[in-house]
Amino acid sequence: MLGLERIGVQSRFILLMLLVSLGSIFTIGWIGYQSARSAITNAVQNHLQSVRHSKTSGLMALLEALRDQVISLSDGKLAGEAMVNFKQSYRALEDEKLTEEQEEELRNYYATKFLPQLQNNLGNTTHPDQFVPADPIQRYLQYHYMVAAATADDSLYGLAHTANHERFDRVGSMFGYEDILLIDDDTLEIIYTLRKRPDFATSLRDGPYASTNLAKAADALSRARDRDTFKVVDTELYRPNFGLPVGFVLSPIFNGSEMVGILALEFPIDRIVHLLTGNFEWEREGMGKTGECYVVGPDFTMRSRSRFMVEDPQTFFRQLRTSTVTPSVLEQIKRQGTVLNQLPVKTYSTEQALLGHDGITMINDYRGVPVLSSYGPLDLNSLRWAVVAEMDVAEAYQPIYDYARRALLAATALAIATTLLALVSSWLLVRPLKLLAAAARRIGAGDSAVSVDLNTRDEFGELANVFNEMSANLQRQRGELEEKARENQELLLNILPASAIEQRRDGDEKATRRFADVTVLVAEFRHVDELGGHRDDSRGISLLGDLVSACDEAAEKCGVEKVRAVGSLYLAVCGLSVNRPDHTARAMLFAQELAQIVAAFDREHAAPITLAVGINSGPVVGGVVGRYKFLYDLWGDTVAIASRLAARDDGAIHVSQQVHDRLNDLYTFEVHDDLEFRGQGVMKTWRLKRTAET
Repeated sequence: MLGLERIGVQSRFILLMLLVSLGSIFTIGWIGYQSARSAITNAVQNHLQSVRHSKTSGLMALLEALRDQVISLSDGKLAGEAMVNFKQSYRALEDEKLTEEQEEELRNYYATKFLPQLQNNLGNTTHPDQFVPADPIQRYLQYHYMVAAATADDSLYGLAHTANHERFDRVGSMFGYEDILLIDDDTLEIIYTLRKRPDFATSLRDGPYASTNLAKAADALSRARDRDTFKVVDTELYRPNFGLPVGFVLSPIFNGSEMVGILALEFPIDRIVHLLTGNFEWEREGMGKTGECYVVGPDFTMRSRSRFMVEDPQTFFRQLRTSTVTPSVLEQIKRQGTVLNQLPVKTYSTEQALLGHDGITMINDYRGVPVLSSYGPLDLNSLRWAVVAEMDVAEAYQPIYDYARRALLAATALAIATTLLALVSSWLLVRPLKLLAAAARRIGAGDSAVSVDLNTRDEFGELANVFNEMSANLQRQRGELEEKARENQELLLNILPASAIEQRRDGDEKATRRFADVTVLVAEFRHVDELGGHRDDSRGISLLGDLVSACDEAAEKCGVEKVRAVGSLYLAVCGLSVNRPDHTARAMLFAQELAQIVAAFDREHAAPITLAVGINSGPVVGGVVGRYKFLYDLWGDTVAIASRLAARDDGAIHVSQQVHDRLNDLYTFEVHDDLEFRGQGVMKTWRLKRTAET
C-alpha cells in the first residue's frame, strides 16, 4: 500500500476502464430489461385498449343500428297500419270463447311444457295458475296461436294476423330480430308477437310479467309524444323465454299525428356475443391463450360469454368455486349453460366503467386470477354497460420473464469474467472518483458549499484542490448574484406590475399592452392637507404614508394591484397581471375595505379625511413611462371615467353602468346622475347605497 499516492493518473485510468466495463455490463442489461419490460407492457396495454375500443365501437354501432331500425319501423306504414288493425280486431274478440277441451289444453301447455323448462333454467318452483291468463281474450289468443300454433283463426284478429304476420316474419328474418312485439299503448297488452311466447296476449301493466324491464320501458313510452323517442331495455332473465336472457329496444308507433301503440324488437344477443368473442376465435384476434373481451351490466352481471367457460368448463367452474360466486348462482349457470345475466363481475374495472371512467389497471378478475384489465363505458339512451378487455398477467408478462432470465445468465457470466480481470486494481480509483463524482453531483443539484477532502499528491489531489477553489468561488459568486437578483426583484415589484416585469424581461422596455377587460378603481382622499396641521408637515406626511400602507395591504388581500399613489389620489386595477373572472367584485370589495380603513383612520387620529371612489370596467392600455426613472401607468376612457366618478363631491362609492350591471345582484345601488364623456355621450352612473356596514 506504500507509495500508492505516487501512482500516475494514466495507470489509474486504465484500471478505471475495467471497472467501467463491469458497470456497463450491468447497466446495459438493466436498461435493456427495463426497456423490454416497458415496451412489452405498453404493447399489451395498447393492444387491450385497442381491442376494447374496437369492440365498444362495434357494439355501439350494433345498438345504434337497432335504435335506428326500431325508430324507422315504428314510423313506417307497416307498423302503423298493423297496430291499428290488431287493436281493432283484438277488442272484437270479447265474444269468443274456448271450449272446455281447449281450456284444458292451454293449462296442460303451461304445466307440461312451459313450467318444466322454466324451472330447469331458473331452479324455482311455480304453479301454472301464476301464468295462465285470466282474461278470456288472452286465453283465446294464446290457445290458437301459441298452443295450437295456428297462423290464423276465424275471427277478425285472424284476418289481421294473416295480413301482417308474413311481413313481420320477413322483417325479423332480414334484420335478425329474435322477436317483434306490438304493444297497446293504452292497456300495455301485447297484442301481437312474432314468436308467440307466453308473453303474447298478456298485459304488461298487471299481468305476470308486469315487473320486467320490458314492462317498465313500455309504461314510460306510453306517455311519449315524440315519434323519435326510443328506449333500450337491458337484458334480463326473461320468464317468457324460459328464463333465458332477453333484451329489447322500443319506440312509439304513430298513425299520422296520433300515437297508436309501441313497437318492441328483441336484441340479437347471439350477434352481440359473436362480436365480443370474435366468433369464439380469441387467439385469431390476438388475445392469446387467456385474453377476452366481455360486457357487464349495471347489476354487475355479465352480458356476454366467458371464454374460459367455452374453452375449459371444468377449470372454469373449479376457479369459480374458490371465488366469491355463491353456490346457487354457480348451479344456475350450470343449468342454463350460460353466464349471461348471472355471473357476478364486481371488480374495480367494472365499477369504474359503470361510473363513466375508462383506463387500464391490474386486478383480480371474476375468477380470482391476476389480469391486466382495460375498461370503459358504453352509453346509449338510458343503457350503460361496462366493456372490459383482459389478459392474464402471467401470459402478458411471460416474454418479460423469459428475457430477464436470459439477460441475467449472460450478465452473470460477463460480470464474473470482468471482475476477475479488474479485481486487483479496481480499488485504486474507487475512493477519489466517488468523492469527486459526489461533489460534482451536489454542485449540479445546486449545492455550492461542497468541498472534497482528498489527501494525495498526484493528479487527483491537484484536481481536488482546484475543485475546492472552484466550489468556494461559485459559492461566493452565487451568494452575490442571489442578493442582487433579490434586491432588483423587490425594487421592480414595488414599481411595476408582475405582467410588466415579464414583458421587460422579454425585451419590451415600455411593456405596453392592451387589456381587454379590467376594473379600474380611483380613490381620492380629501382633506389630507389638514393631517399635520399648519406647523407639522412631517407628521402629515407620516400619517398619509401609514394610510397608503394600509390601503396597499388591503389591495394585496383583495387581489387588487396598486398602480400609483400620488398625493391624495390612489389608482388601482384588478385583472391586470392575473386574469381574474371576478375582477369587478374584487374591486368593489377593495373599495369597501378603503372606506373602512379611512373610517378607522379618522377615529384613531381624529382626522377629517373623507373618501370618494370611482370604479369602472373596460379596456385599458398599460405601459412604462420614462426610461431611467420610470413608473407604470394606465390610459384609456376606462381610467378617465373612473377618475371623473371619483371627483364627485358627496364622498361615496360611484360606479359606472358596466360595474352596476355586473354587481347589481350582489350590492344595492341608487341612481346618482348622468355623466357626459367625450365620444360616449351621456351615461348613467350609480352610487353604492349607504348601509351600516358601508
